[in-house]
Amino acid sequence: MNFKSFADALCLPSPLEPFTPDWEGAEHVSMFVKRDDKIHPVISGNKWRKLKYAFALLPHHEMALNSGPELNSRLYKQLPSSVVSFGGGFSNHLHALGYLCNQLNVPFHAIIRGDYTKHPSPMIQDLVEWGAQVRYVNKITYQQRDDPTYLASLRTQFPDALIIPEGGSQMAALKGVREVVNEIEIPFDHIIAPVASGATLAGLTSALSSHQHAIGIGVLKGDGYLEGLVEQFLEPGPALNGRTNSQFSINHDFHCGGYGKIPPYLKTFCENFNRTMPFEIEGVYSGKVFWALKHLLATLASTNASTNVGEKSPIEKGQTLIIVHTGGIQGARKNKTLDLIDQNIRLT
Repeated sequence: MNFKSFADALCLPSPLEPFTPDWEGAEHVSMFVKRDDKIHPVISGNKWRKLKYAFALLPHHEMALNSGPELNSRLYKQLPSSVVSFGGGFSNHLHALGYLCNQLNVPFHAIIRGDYTKHPSPMIQDLVEWGAQVRYVNKITYQQRDDPTYLASLRTQFPDALIIPEGGSQMAALKGVREVVNEIEIPFDHIIAPVASGATLAGLTSALSSHQHAIGIGVLKGDGYLEGLVEQFLEPGPALNGRTNSQFSINHDFHCGGYGKIPPYLKTFCENFNRTMPFEIEGVYSGKVFWALKHLLATLASTNASTNVGEKSPIEKGQTLIIVHTGGIQGARKNKTLDLIDQNIRLT
């Protein structure tokens, strides 16, 4: 299968569905969910958005954010000789990329933080089944994943390979993420999404009109750090239509203890949500977004007009909100795996 055939088979544009939960404060705003989780059963959500244009970044090629037909032509006609990328044992990014490489018959090398030799995660088992070459590295080595010297050594090992950063977060990702906003045909005030590496929120922000605002929900402890990641992507300015950091903000109150942390109250919230809502969420990304949204709406209900007058652009009564469902189920698979391990420990 070639890249164009694969892309043409995806559910795009992804649906935009009304969201009307029976939550306090929900009656004060109009809400819609951008169902990027429906793009593909495996390569869903922001993973497809971030990978779509990554395959244009072959060695010796540069890509501008607003590249047009010339980029698309190269994208569809020229595949890399192999792909290398990084992630943890439950990485949504590696899972999506591994599947894509399998479908395109492109060799894939996954560099994974930690040693899962004895107990490979469900994600790693999928990668192996799809023909990926898995390399486990320790924490110190993994921390070098963005170091020029380390990357040069990888290029020596894998000549002409396409090396994609952890999470797929690079300038190429922004072009794909921008398409989320471009597909929305209704007026809106805020667009809401989880934040971990910064590329998704930066891409959304870069596509907004001047009166619109992006709200990121930090899924890890990173007050100031996450803002810096987003701003790094937005610094090139001219290619991003002049969007600045005044058009995004990040709420750090709902990381629930840190990245990958799913405390009992969040787990219960996700389980109840999945029983009563027309789509599912998980605790690492989407669950924290909807958990935050529920609390922000409750705050809105208890105030005269907005969620917080101290915010750059607070949610106000009468506004329209777009919530981006960024897909990804590896966090849920991790939770189930840990539950099974815990059960086995109790039984032995």
